[in-house]
Amino acid sequence: MKKEASEQSWWKWGFIALVAVIFVAMPLMSLDAGNSGDEDASQYPQGLRLYNYYTSLGENTDYLNQEGLAYSGYAFDMFTAFVVKISGIDDYMTARHVCNALVGAFLMLFVGLLAKLLGGWRAGSLALLLIFFSPHILGQSFNNPKDIPFAAFAMGAIYYIAWFIKEYPKPTLKTSLKMGVMMGAAIGIRPGGFLFFAYFGLFVLVYYLMVNKPKQYFSKRNRAILKKIFVQATVVLGTMLVVMFILWPYALRDPLHNIISSFKTASHFNVTLIQIFEGKTIWSDNLPWYYTLKYIGITSPIAVLLGGGVLLFAAHRQPKGWFWTFVLLFCFAFPLFWIAYTKASVYGGWRHSTFVYPTLVVAAALGFNSLVNWAKNKKVKIALTVLPVVLLFDPLIFTVRNHPYEYTYYNRFVGGTKGAFGNYEMDYYDHTTREASEWILADVAKNGAPDPTRKTRIVAWQPPSVNYFFRNDTARFSVNAVRWNEHNFSDWDYAIFPITGISPSLLQSKEAFPPKNTAFQIKVDGVPIGIVLKREDRSTYYGHIALQQGNFAEAKILLQKALDYDAYDEQALDDLIQICLATGKPEDMDLAMDLTNYWLGFHKNNTSALYMLGVLYFSKGDFAKTVTVGNTITEINPHSVDGLLLVAIAYAQQNDLNAAWHLLNKIIVMQKDHKPALEVMLNVASRMDNEEAAQLVSERLKNLE
Repeated sequence: MKKEASEQSWWKWGFIALVAVIFVAMPLMSLDAGNSGDEDASQYPQGLRLYNYYTSLGENTDYLNQEGLAYSGYAFDMFTAFVVKISGIDDYMTARHVCNALVGAFLMLFVGLLAKLLGGWRAGSLALLLIFFSPHILGQSFNNPKDIPFAAFAMGAIYYIAWFIKEYPKPTLKTSLKMGVMMGAAIGIRPGGFLFFAYFGLFVLVYYLMVNKPKQYFSKRNRAILKKIFVQATVVLGTMLVVMFILWPYALRDPLHNIISSFKTASHFNVTLIQIFEGKTIWSDNLPWYYTLKYIGITSPIAVLLGGGVLLFAAHRQPKGWFWTFVLLFCFAFPLFWIAYTKASVYGGWRHSTFVYPTLVVAAALGFNSLVNWAKNKKVKIALTVLPVVLLFDPLIFTVRNHPYEYTYYNRFVGGTKGAFGNYEMDYYDHTTREASEWILADVAKNGAPDPTRKTRIVAWQPPSVNYFFRNDTARFSVNAVRWNEHNFSDWDYAIFPITGISPSLLQSKEAFPPKNTAFQIKVDGVPIGIVLKREDRSTYYGHIALQQGNFAEAKILLQKALDYDAYDEQALDDLIQICLATGKPEDMDLAMDLTNYWLGFHKNNTSALYMLGVLYFSKGDFAKTVTVGNTITEINPHSVDGLLLVAIAYAQQNDLNAAWHLLNKIIVMQKDHKPALEVMLNVASRMDNEEAAQLVSERLKNLE
């Protein structure tokens, strides 16, 4: 016993040392972080609006006027707005990142404390190592002001739920108050924080049923215990609501309606984004049920996954081990089940489920700790203690080599980052915009502006975060938005693109990606996760203008020049094929077919190229192939009205009018004023002798004129 106490004392000091290192390292590491995709566009601005609301004592209610924002709490963003305003810091995003990192450190602390509570100081120390070297958590801690604070308060709530149960049958008021604060703060970040009060009720009930025999459930002694638990639960609920209303003023305006509607909105947020998953593009409203679970499996350290599995076999070795295993795995698995069951809106890997992961880390720490306790031989004990540290070498090396892009980590199950490239998302939260922007500033300082007579023009997929890095130099730089598949149609000097949303078949095309005019690549383990393009040729841009003006001859010359510069310029190919289709000359139609097949040769899943191919088949009267191509387009992109329209007009030409009518109605549901579809509908309705439908469609077309 004395030897065991001495060993625990050493682990206690190790735990304290790790906590100290984490709280120093995290804010220092955050100084290198870029801005995440939502910070500049919505999160910090909404935090400022809430700052204005509080400092005006409720008179300024601009925070309510932002569509899609008021439903969710922005407590952390509001807090950082106060920090920035009070301190007068100019580099306010760095200040936010430091605050974010400190909240991430508190998340890690609660992970360690829960493992310590359930398994001792060694388990707590192992948990700290496992969570710190979980690259997803570490990287997101620098600049994710939504998911990391929510996970931190969620973990705090779970920790105090466990503490409450440990205090059974005499839970203290202090524990109940702390639990209520954590739950209320979690709701102040996301409405889903209500979940933890339900957890509290469930876990206390299960524990009560476990430690008492059925005949004793309502004995005199237990009725007194139940009364005390009920009183404490009321304290938890009351504290939670007070903190929630302070941090989330929208809920206070109409508690019942606003809370319920916010919870529904948060569960099914009306946003659909293209994601790369399993080597294909897929829309976020059409994800497979295992999407989140698989992402956790391929981006987490193998040590965490292995340790969690060990606990399932070693739970009986812990005091009340099965109960605590149930608590931890329920906290991990239930939200993932609910997301899959309800088809909730998720995207960007598993960032929306970040709060479930810490309990898996605690389970892993307890699993490894139980192995050490099981071993009797000293050397075996040492080996089993070192095992999780050895298993962490891969994420540790990745962190050192690729900071501050830790969150792009993939484990060996998919061949690391190189194996994941082109198959899964990389910089989906746009962290690379900082390094890209700083490179442009350095390049202009070194080589001069492309045209000293005007501003240097920068375009980006996420201009708000790029704007931040040029905010003090707007006299020399302008920043505008552009989509990847249209970027050469704009006039710019530099273009910034994280690779998120770019077609995986293009990313995997070694000859076509990155483009010829790529001046700078931001790489992780040798693969680009962000690029900067520098304009060397504007032929595509001028050719596009000529096409829009109807000057086909000039456009054709310019677009051919663009392809001479870069044979894989997709926008130049697109416009050149359109010119060929517009002229309709036999030699141009043959050229269009050659160009389309060439395009699909290096980018097989490009829906624009496939659409051109479908149009060409239709022009040749090959309606069967037109249907095949149209169906291929809708398989790649279920939201593509172009693909549906191709199939519909092909069916109409084949006199399969019912099938055409069905698809046309589907298009109108997606885009009610889609004029080409309505025009085809009018023709089909007339051929079906459906005068009533034809009249309705005709009226809708007149309203569009």
